[in-house]
Formats: sequence, structure tokens, C-alpha cells
Amino acid sequence: MREALRKLSGESLVYGFGQAGGRAVQLLLVPILTRALTPSAYGVSELVIAYSQTAVIVLVFGMDGALARFFYHEPDRDARIRMVSTSLAFRIVTSCVVAAALALLAPRFAPGLIGSAVYQKYVLLGALTLPCTLLVMFANDVLRVTFQPWKFVSLNVAQTVLTCGVSIYLVLVRHLGVAGVLYGRLFADLTCALFGLVLVRHTVRWGWFGGEVFWRMLRYGAPLVPSGFAYGLILSVDRFVLQRTRSLEEVAIYAVAMKFFAVVSMGIAAFQLAYGPFAFARAGHPDAPRLFARVFGLYVTAASFLGLAVTVFAPEALAVLVPSHYRAAALPAAWLGFAAVAQGAYSVASVGVALSLKTWLLTWSSAAAAGIALVAQIALTPRLGAPGAAIATFMGYATSALLTYRIAQRVHPLPFHGGRMLLTLASAISIGLLVQRFSPAGIAGVAVKLAALAAFAAATVRLKMWRERDSGEAPEAPASSGLHGSIGDS
Repeated sequence: MREALRKLSGESLVYGFGQAGGRAVQLLLVPILTRALTPSAYGVSELVIAYSQTAVIVLVFGMDGALARFFYHEPDRDARIRMVSTSLAFRIVTSCVVAAALALLAPRFAPGLIGSAVYQKYVLLGALTLPCTLLVMFANDVLRVTFQPWKFVSLNVAQTVLTCGVSIYLVLVRHLGVAGVLYGRLFADLTCALFGLVLVRHTVRWGWFGGEVFWRMLRYGAPLVPSGFAYGLILSVDRFVLQRTRSLEEVAIYAVAMKFFAVVSMGIAAFQLAYGPFAFARAGHPDAPRLFARVFGLYVTAASFLGLAVTVFAPEALAVLVPSHYRAAALPAAWLGFAAVAQGAYSVASVGVALSLKTWLLTWSSAAAAGIALVAQIALTPRLGAPGAAIATFMGYATSALLTYRIAQRVHPLPFHGGRMLLTLASAISIGLLVQRFSPAGIAGVAVKLAALAAFAAATVRLKMWRERDSGEAPEAPASSGLHGSIGDS
């Protein structure tokens, strides 16, 4: 088991380096774009990017999860190549059809999504970027399941360099404003889509489309489409409500806060990218339940610590990175950092559902999460602005993680320390908010924050989160009657 954990840690570090390269663009451009663009223009660019991310989540159609789930069960190399080639053909066709439809309807969508028909050009650019983005994601999926992390790193670093370089040139030198940001993403994703296809060329055969393979993957992935739509809603409804009820300037503040979500997600995504193939490849091992329990406990501990660190030092980071009128992003950044932790917990917990081949059950947790997030956005955002939007986003992801955990424990029970994990996350949130609000300025404040991090780390060591629940411990409380009935009927 120690060898497996070391392997997972090593792969997470490599994927983390690649993911840091891939997502660093969200951070590297912040100091430049927040100074080169007006707050309203920066808000518009972030709205378009958020809507594009939502479309990408839906258009994957669960095929990424299906590839990870079934790839290792194919009998030989040719069968695996057919599966990968089938997934590629499906992604190319669906993304191009949807992109063409969005491009044609851009004049109608722009007023509703961004607030004015004058922004239809930006919607068009977002639509044209979709197929390229999905192809880059496809290449990443294949490199993960074939355990080629260094090629994964190369692809993501190339995407970062191109996006940053071209965007900066178009915004600062050519003075294209919002269009420069979007053109930079289009060029980088198009180039990296071609590069990605070159990297996976030995795993793809053009024309090798398998009907039986396609339907098997679709049966697994289709139930994830409603879930993808629900999480896409959580991802973008915050800025939509902010733009409708507050202003584009407040959207810009919230967009800066979202970069802290990206910071936490960078570390978490490194683990997620390695964990999926790792878990599915070892699911049949006798020690798998104990291994999965230890991994989940370690994830919650490390992710909560990362969320706490980002929360307490967000004010200092903002003071260095952005102009003064963006400093109000510190409080929403705290909630969004822990929203990323909850999002990662959902991904880890959902492995149990995937192993049981009952992915349709995730519709319950995702629908509830989207409903909670939407109601909370409507209730909190008009009154509290960016902090209200961040709290509502956290509520959505937290609901998703909790319900998915309960569902997974019904269909594929594992010896998790559920109560301890919840206590760890709740403690990190409480400490982070209190320290950010009341710590003094200057060196004394930094000392207080470092002491808080040390105290939290010591407390988690005492909880022994790296161990699974002993067989003699009392089982967890049963799920609520409504949830139990739904799953029992399955």
C-alpha cells in the first residue's frame, strides 16, 4: 500500500506541474489585464470565458470519465485504440456542430448573456474556441490513461506560454482589449489541439470508429450530462447574477477572487488527474478499500490546509497583484478557495459511484447542488455582491460533495472517516475567515497567520486522517430517508 501511495504522490506531483502550467495563465494575466483593461472590460472578458467553461463541461458528455473507466478493461492494444479513436470522432463532431450553432445565434445570445448586442463578436470568438479547447482536453485525457505525464506537462506548458504571450501582445501592443484576450485563447487552443493530436498519434487511428464501444461509453457518460450541466450552471450563474443585479465592475472584482479558486484547484486538480486512472486500475485489489480511505483522508487534510493558506494570505497577494479597487476580492476569495476544496471532494467521493457503474445517481447530487447554488445566488448576490456570490458558489459545491459522499457510501461502501473529514474542512473555513478578518497588519499579522497554519496542521495530525476507519468503529449514520429510498429503488 505504501508503494501505491508513493506512486500516486509522484504522479500527482508530475501532473501538478503540468496542471500548474495549464492553469497558470489564469494567474499570470491578472496583474496585466486588471491594469490594461477597464474593470467593465475585464468583467466582459471573464463572463465570456466563464460561459465557455460551462459549455465545455457539458460538451464532454461524460466521455472523459467513460474512457478512464473502461480503457483498462479492453482486451488488447487494438481495442484500446478503437476506444480512443471513437471518443475522438464523437468529440470532433459534437463540438463542431454546437460551435456552429452558437456562432449563428451569437447576435441573440449576446444581450442575454453579457447585457448588450454589441458584444456578439466576443460570443462568436468563444464559440469558435470550443472545438479547440475540447480537443486539448481530449489529448490530456488520453495522456493520463496511457500514463504519459511528461507529455501531459509539455502540452499544458505550451498552452500557457502561447495564451499568455499572444494575449499580452494583442492587448498591450495591438490594443485589441477584450478581443485580444479571446483571440489569444483561440490561437493557443488551436495550436495546442494540433500539438495534442501529435502527442497521442500512436493511440489514435482515423476511421476506427466502434459502434459497440461508442454505445457502451455513451451509456456510462450520458447520465453525467445532466451533472455536467448542473456544475456548469454553478460555474457561471454567479457572474450572470452579478452582472444582472450589480455591475460589470463587481463582476471584475469577483473574477479576480475566482483566481484564488484557480490557485487551490491547481493543487487539487493535480491529485484528481492522477487519482482517476490510479483508482480504476487498482479497484480489484484486495487492499483497495483501505487504500481509497487513506487517500480521501489525506486529500481532505492537504486540500483544507491549502484552502486555509490561500484564505489567510489573500489580502497580501491582492496588495501586490492588482490595483487598489480590486482589493475587495479578499473575502470572496476565501469562500471560493474552499469551494475548490469541496469540488475536489466530490470528485474523490464519486469514484465509488463510478465503480458501481451507477453514474446516473450523480444526477441527484448535481441537481440538488445546482438548485442550492441558484437559490443562494438569487438570495445573497443582489444584497451582498461578490461575497454573496462566493458564499452561494461554496454552498453549491459543498452540497454536491456531501450528497455524493452519501450516495457513494450506499452503493460502494468504503471505510472513510466522514465525520473527521467534515470537521477538518469546517475548522479550516472557520480559522481562515477569523484570521483574515481580525489579524493585524504587517509582520505581526503574518506571524499570526503562520501560527494559525501551524496549529491547524498539528490538529490534523492528531486526527490521524491518513488512516482508514477501524473495523471496530461504529459505522456512519445512515443517509436521510429520502435519499435512501431513491437508491434503494435502484
